[in-house]
Amino acid sequence: MVMATDTPSSGSPRSEQETETQTLSTPPRPCRSCHSCNSKKIRCDKRSPCSACTRAARPCTYPPAGPRIRRTKKSIMADMAVRIAGLEKDLSHRRQGKEISREKSPSRSLRSPSSARRDVLVQDGNSSQYFNEIIMSRVIEEDKNVQTVLQFRQMPDSAYPHTIYPFNALGILSLPCPSTPPATFHPSKPAAVTLWNLYIDGVENFIGLKLLHVPTDEVKVFSVVDDPRSASYEDLALNYAIYFSSAISLDDSAVPSTLGVDKQMFLLQCKTGLEQAAAYGNFLNRPTTTGLKALAIYFSALRIHNRGKGVWILNGLAIRIAQSLGLHRDGTHLSLSPFAAETRRRLWWHLLCRDSRAGEDYGLENTSNLLLTSDVRLPLNIDDTDLSPEMERMPVEKKGFTAMTFSLVNIELGKAMQRIAAVASNETSRTQIIQETKARIDALLVHCNPVIPQQRMALLCSQFLLRKLDFITRLHRIFLQRRSPSSASQAPTADFATEANLFEALQILETSLHRNDALLQKYAWATKAYPQYHVWMYVLWHLCVRPEGPGVERAWAVVDALFTREIYDEEEEGSIGAGSKSAVLKALRAKALTLRKSASGAGCQDGGNAIVGPSHGGVECQGTGLSEQTVESASSEGQNFIADLDGDLDWEALIQGFQFDAPEVF
Repeated sequence: MVMATDTPSSGSPRSEQETETQTLSTPPRPCRSCHSCNSKKIRCDKRSPCSACTRAARPCTYPPAGPRIRRTKKSIMADMAVRIAGLEKDLSHRRQGKEISREKSPSRSLRSPSSARRDVLVQDGNSSQYFNEIIMSRVIEEDKNVQTVLQFRQMPDSAYPHTIYPFNALGILSLPCPSTPPATFHPSKPAAVTLWNLYIDGVENFIGLKLLHVPTDEVKVFSVVDDPRSASYEDLALNYAIYFSSAISLDDSAVPSTLGVDKQMFLLQCKTGLEQAAAYGNFLNRPTTTGLKALAIYFSALRIHNRGKGVWILNGLAIRIAQSLGLHRDGTHLSLSPFAAETRRRLWWHLLCRDSRAGEDYGLENTSNLLLTSDVRLPLNIDDTDLSPEMERMPVEKKGFTAMTFSLVNIELGKAMQRIAAVASNETSRTQIIQETKARIDALLVHCNPVIPQQRMALLCSQFLLRKLDFITRLHRIFLQRRSPSSASQAPTADFATEANLFEALQILETSLHRNDALLQKYAWATKAYPQYHVWMYVLWHLCVRPEGPGVERAWAVVDALFTREIYDEEEEGSIGAGSKSAVLKALRAKALTLRKSASGAGCQDGGNAIVGPSHGGVECQGTGLSEQTVESASSEGQNFIADLDGDLDWEALIQGFQFDAPEVF
């Protein structure tokens, strides 16, 4: 007997009633997106409220049921106009807020109107020269005769000799030569080992920023030394760059005994080997970090004898290659190993610091501000032995002196220079930046032992560079303050052409000229790579404004020593296209010599080619370091330049444009 249950059948009236009740209690799901998702053009899950509005904590409303009401084109344009106006207003408020914060904080990079860049283009036939460094552009702009000097420096095509110089950088874009593979130019094994040791001991830490990780790169170097013909092109290029920079550091007299060949010939051999290795490896289209290290080392060494525009342009090429390799992004954002991230940081910061300095030689100011805006972390203050490819996390940074310490000092100095450029005439901010930078550098160098040559070099250079930074930026600040109406009545040279300023400038220059420390002789080569253009130009300016005074004889002794050491001979300068700044310095010196001659009432018989010797009260007829062609130019059409320069050139404006040098060794 089957008993009946109370469970209704599916078709019973009770089941239909319950289904109808549930349908009435659950609202129908919208068929269109909510207003918020529709305006933002994002997918709406059409719940009530939808997930997107729930996450954003905003009200969620849906359009009414029924057919869509299409908006007219006029209403759409009006809505877009309102939204654009709102965005412009918001952007304006944000910009004003940033400007206020930058004025309050000296750490922000912002060029004030008072230190605005001046652009000058010098036309010379079908060619032209562009300058935007203030110290150069103002001199050129104020007196048109300076353009004649610059045009005179441009040698015709027929004047270029057939001899190939080892300091011409154009060959880096060479085509591969099938008859001479890159390994053909490799030196003997003993010479290669000697050059590697020279690089590690006296070049690596002072050619720029430290680039190599010696424990791993040493394996690459000796693998190439052992069998150059089976080495990769990038490793060959790295070896040639190391050999080139090491040979640069040697005295000319020491090269034959060390390498068994003439220095010029050996440098040309290494240069050609590097260029062919880059060409065979198709480096521009298939760049590698090892190949980029080779270029960075090569360009840094090349600058010792070539400060022309080509090196500045090629350094920009190296930065573009670095960006193609992702070096402008910190390795932690690219899921790289700690070792790879750290070695890439060294290379990136080296390129930035070099780029800041390279353009100065040719009157081209770096305006990228990558030193301040780059989000790549600074390298750690660690030794190479603290870093290995196998490690899973970065080592703890050291407090004492390491192989990276001086590189970090250079970065701090470069960043300080750009920060000071942002605050212009604000003395409080300028002083604060100097003090902050000094504190950070002191913390890096607190454990320096001056008995050790490398640490002594780092200590002396850091102190020297801080003093120079303070001197130049202080003069710049005084000039900007004097431009205000309240100080317009001051004498044009009251704050600049003072004996105190001249004394300090001479001390800075003499420090770089007369460093005869026996422990530092192996670093003497580095002084040629970092001429003190701005302090040098201030001394020449002072001698033009005040040709007589208690410090004049000492100043002329320093000027003569600088011209003897720094200015290249005409033949080499025409071959490598050296910078225009040397031409302007020679022009200023010619003016100072003429004024000195007029002030002393003495003269000589060589058409104004006079030098004020340190042991004479008048003008002494000696060599000036200028070629006969240059002297004739200063005596004929150049005499007009000197006369006009004295009357028309705004010497007050000369000091305005002191470009803040990037990190340098001396």
